[in-house]
Parts: sequence; C-alpha cells; structure tokens
Amino acid sequence: MNIRNFRQSEYNVNEIFLNRWSPRAMSGEEIDEKTLFQLFEAARWAPSSNNNQPWRFIYARRNTSHWEAFFNLLEEGNKNWADNAAALIVVISKPRSTTTSMRARIPTMPAPRGKTSPCRARF
Repeated sequence: MNIRNFRQSEYNVNEIFLNRWSPRAMSGEEIDEKTLFQLFEAARWAPSSNNNQPWRFIYARRNTSHWEAFFNLLEEGNKNWADNAAALIVVISKPRSTTTSMRARIPTMPAPRGKTSPCRARF
C-alpha cells in the first residue's frame, strides 16, 4: 500500500509530511527505567514560555502495579494497539507560571469527556 495514494496536499509541502505513517503497533519489548528517564529528561529541556517547562509526566511501565490503572483509562479502540506498549505516559501541565503567577502560555489539548478523562482518574 502506498500511503501517498490517500494523501493529497492542497498546498506545496515537503514530501516528508505526506509520506509520514503512524503505525500504532508496539513490539512488546520492555523499556528500562533509565531509558524512559532519558526521554523524560530530553522533554524537560524542551523550550517553553518564560522557560517554565510546565509539563509533568505520569507513567506506568507494562508489568508494573500501575499498568492496569493507566490502561483502563484508554478507550477500547486504543487498548488494541496500546496493549503491547512498553509504557503508558500521561502529560500534564501547570496552567500558571511558577515565576509570575500569570496564566502560562502553553498549547493545550481538550481532555476527553466522560469516564476515560485523565482528569477524573483517581490513583
């Protein structure tokens, strides 16, 4: 299957965007905590408004005591591909700047509504 047969851009964009594919298939391979923390450390240093880095990460590695709680937050359709993930990660952010008490200028995504909303999860 050629993914380009399904993607036609309205404007001239780099081919890398049109040829991108998100397989959503996990190998089932474990990820060790050191590697996971290296990824979190890289994310921690990403640029942010006023250098606040307002994000925090909550995670569960497969075959740990927290896995089931995180896994059960997923919609049924996402459970199919996430079942073999090495870790499930929730990204949260602080709405206020730590240095000015002003509302932080961070992009946000709407949280899913209903029982699967991470905002309603209790741990």
